Order: sequence, then structure tokens, then C-alpha cells
Amino acid sequence: MLNAFSVDVEDWFHILGSPTVPAIEQWDSLESCVERGLEQLLKMLNETSTRATFFWLGWLAERHSDLVRKCQEQGHEIASHGYAHVLPWEVGAVPFKDDIVRAKKILEDITGEQVRGFRTAGFGITGRARWALTVIAEAGYQYDSSVAPPALGRGNKPACRDGTCPAIARGDKPACRSGTCIIDTQNGPLIEVPVTGFVLLGLRLGLLGGGYLRIFPKWFLRLATWKLHVSGYPLILYVHPREIDPHHPRLPLSFFRRFKCYVHFGSTMSKLRCLCENYDFVPLRELADTVSACMTSSAGY
Repeated sequence: MLNAFSVDVEDWFHILGSPTVPAIEQWDSLESCVERGLEQLLKMLNETSTRATFFWLGWLAERHSDLVRKCQEQGHEIASHGYAHVLPWEVGAVPFKDDIVRAKKILEDITGEQVRGFRTAGFGITGRARWALTVIAEAGYQYDSSVAPPALGRGNKPACRDGTCPAIARGDKPACRSGTCIIDTQNGPLIEVPVTGFVLLGLRLGLLGGGYLRIFPKWFLRLATWKLHVSGYPLILYVHPREIDPHHPRLPLSFFRRFKCYVHFGSTMSKLRCLCENYDFVPLRELADTVSACMTSSAGY
């Protein structure tokens, strides 16, 4: 079974969900630490012969174009994470489109290649922003990876439920599945590749990424991956460079956010290496192209 490894390329101050997070007007005055974690990730991926998708924040790409090209030269896919790390339902349709079009152009100018994939900040395609899928297609992206289990999502309701394409389902049921689907938007088809979800004690969790990746032990990650594969679903892994670098600066977050964002940094790299050594990973564009058996189609966006 093919799986996908993805990296959301953000810096230590690109965190959501807290009033203490610096505004974009302050970002230039802050020390950038993204290179430290990114270099370690690239080294590990090279040593395990793993190719990944790097979802670059456009603001960072402008300032680290050499690192964007380095990722590309090592065989990894360059995709878009938007420009200013905005949530679609906070900014609205027009500013959201301007943001993701700007990021796409920056990355294509740096790499000289078409940018096919997009992932919004904070997995922000929720019940408050289903319209964003149409905007993403209109901006020229061919696939999206912005849908996550409800435990990760932001907004009033998740944009998914059991038994249907995760990105396009309607209803109240707060659950979702891992599976690739085609969304028929008003601006043409868009492939949705949601991140991996897992059921634990009746809760849908974002198993392979963020705090969940850092908290769960290796044996549990292996067991959960086996269960996913038996069910016919790929493992969609994601990580941030700051999670590789335990020495990066910390923001003054609430207790819950501090725990979620900063716990167990020391375990991240060994778990990533273990997964890469035991499973086959490809960039998301290849998964989007080849996992046709999981694809369904629906209209309405």
C-alpha cells in the first residue's frame, strides 16, 4: 500500500488558536528557525529513500527560496500552504483566493514547475468553509489535503462524516474517514486527500501528525497503521519542521495549547524514521493520481 509523507513548512511563530501569536506585520522582526528542522528532515528522508510533499507557506518561501529549491532538487514535491497562514472562514472567499493564488505564483516562480497541491492552515476546510473547495479549484490547484478528523478541525462542524467522501459530506455526525475522493466543484474536479484519522475509545483522532504523532508510542503507531492498511486506507503522515527542533523559541500559550504544541519534541524524529523504514511513502501528488479505487464523485460546490 502506498502512503504519503507531508511536511507543513511553517516557522515557530506560525501557530493558530491563540491571541499571543504574532501578527504577520511582526514576522520579519522574529528569528527564523525553520532551516534547522527542515535540514534534519531532509537528511532523514534521504537516508531512508523517502520522497515527500513539502507544503510551503508562501511568506516563508519568499525568504528561503534556496531551501525550496533544495527540497525540489532532492526529489520532493513542492506544494502550497497558502501565503499568510490564514483560515478560510476567518478571512472570507476573496481574501482567501488572493492568498492562495499569491502563494502558488511564488512557488512556481521559484521552482519553475506547476504547483498542483494545496493544504490550508489548520486543516481549515470545516463546515464553515466548504465553499473553499471551489475557490481552491478556481485558483488552479488539482488536489487538496485540508480535511482532517474533527479533533483537529477548527470551526463549528467538521466537513465530513462516516460513510461518504470526507470533504463533501453533509450532516451533523462528527466523524470522518481516511480516503481519497473527487469533488465536483463549480470550477471543475478537485481531488481531496484527507489526513489520516483513527478511532480510539469512540473518538476520531489525527493519528499521524502533530501532537498525536508525538504522544503515541511507536508500537501503537505501527498497530494503527496495520489497521488502516487492512481497511484499505493509506497512511497520510504530516509534520512541521518546528517539531524536529526542541530548541526553537516558545510562544506564551495557554496550558492546553502549550501541551498540544510542545509536548514530546524529542520523540518526533525517531518515530518518523521508524515509519519511513517500515512503510513505503510517496508525495501526495502520486497518491492523488493512483489511488483511484477509493475515489467517488459528488456535486454541489
